[in-house]
Amino acid sequence: MDKKDPASSLAARAAVAAFALITLGFSLALFPGVAPAGPDRPDAAALLVRIRDEVLELPRYPGEDFHRGEFHLGYGDDDTNKTHAVGILVKEEKEGGPLRMTVVVSRLEPSPGDPRVFYAKEPRTLVCRFPEKGVEVLRSDHDERDLARLLADILKAVVDKKNLLKGRRPRPGPPTCP
Repeated sequence: MDKKDPASSLAARAAVAAFALITLGFSLALFPGVAPAGPDRPDAAALLVRIRDEVLELPRYPGEDFHRGEFHLGYGDDDTNKTHAVGILVKEEKEGGPLRMTVVVSRLEPSPGDPRVFYAKEPRTLVCRFPEKGVEVLRSDHDERDLARLLADILKAVVDKKNLLKGRRPRPGPPTCP
């Protein structure tokens, strides 16, 4: 029976570990949107506050006492190539009370008869309120592990739409929503 040299076994383990670290580093550099949450990446609560603030800057439609916005997630500037539709509604719960935000994300599926028509499927809702301090999530159909990544995509879509309305180009970078 052949005995393995402990030094070569250790070298092999080190090579595998180095390969894994290099691969992780390249994937984080190439796909920064899928990087795990950390001290330099905002958490879900901070992203919800930023989304609320961005939507509140959108103009209201005449006769409405709330702010709303319709956005799309996916690649490119053309909404026909987007994979998800997002609707956001921000309103005061009571006169002078805390704000309440509802975010609905639906997957877009092309119509079998006309590929230019998309149907919203599998809607998922997140409802939160903003008391004086912090954010209180009242209901969420989203997986908590993926929520920060999804909210980062939604924030990018909101900012891109605002920039488009102002005549500016969208921010660079791929969305991470599947």
